[in-house]
Amino acid sequence: METTKINHITTQTLFDFITHKHTCKQQPLVITSIRVLLLLFSVLAFNHLPAQKIWEERKGCVRVQGNLAPGYLFKQKIATAYVNSDIDLFFDNHVSFTGTAWYSFALNRKIETGVKANHAIFWGLNYHFLKPSRWDPYIGFTPGLGIVQAAYKDNDILRRTKYTAVPLVSASVGCNYYVGWVFNVFVKMQAVTGQIFSTLPAPVRLDELKIMAGLGWNLRLWKPKHKDNYMPVLVDRSL
Repeated sequence: METTKINHITTQTLFDFITHKHTCKQQPLVITSIRVLLLLFSVLAFNHLPAQKIWEERKGCVRVQGNLAPGYLFKQKIATAYVNSDIDLFFDNHVSFTGTAWYSFALNRKIETGVKANHAIFWGLNYHFLKPSRWDPYIGFTPGLGIVQAAYKDNDILRRTKYTAVPLVSASVGCNYYVGWVFNVFVKMQAVTGQIFSTLPAPVRLDELKIMAGLGWNLRLWKPKHKDNYMPVLVDRSL
């Protein structure tokens, strides 16, 4: 009887933790854990596969991904959680156009002041350091636009601003590992800075660090000209 009760409590506790029934602060922890586990499983799985073909030329390729991603707002001192997607369109072996979209979950409790919603889109360029190979480290510069809502106190009354467009600037660093024609494993960190004014008594900073990791897709949209070497080749996995 006691064993059954303990098992039921343990199962219920695990279910509550996964479904975030305690506090919103657990969401980024759960998201990060899931992303790390998926990344590890992906690497382990692909390490057991034979050599896979990858594109010898990045030009004409596109890399896309979508996932859950955590972040941290420094001024607010709160963890954040997003649905994120981004794309890299290669028009050169070392330079790609990139676009990123972020949809935020609720950032804090209804009775608290501060940022309530922090959706954003970014666009810009990534520079990829290495020649086409499995490893693909890069840096990027991406200005963007945030759609932000914040709450503030007005004579002990909690009020919310309207959704406000906010200019943002961000820089990112990351690395892709191409496991074949179709899949890639990636990790990326993006630093964002900005400030919301709106009807707030004082400006609110939007300085934040966002983290992404997981499994992405890479596809060829067009073949380079004949002088470009676009054929897929076998690459030694030990490299």
